[in-house]
Amino acid sequence: MRKIILITFCFLCFSCNINQKKSIKWSDTDQDEVFEECIEFAMEIDKMDSEQANKYCYCTLDIILEKFENKQVAEEQIAEDPSLGYTWYEGCK
Repeated sequence: MRKIILITFCFLCFSCNINQKKSIKWSDTDQDEVFEECIEFAMEIDKMDSEQANKYCYCTLDIILEKFENKQVAEEQIAEDPSLGYTWYEGCK
């Protein structure tokens, strides 16, 4: 499970411009991308139904938005310490 979370967030990390220096807040697009990836993860890997996946991912997104300044920061910190994913994984499940 830990590897799957790491892979998901690594994908997010490499799909963005990590070298960007300006501090950017969470955009609607970034939030949508994280939510969509969460839904895919929850339904395919954790075998949740759509209602469970939605509840889980709304909870997860709220925690991520609160904990990290923006998507880039989230990706960097999660890449450095994949155990951060368990912070909300157990709390939202």
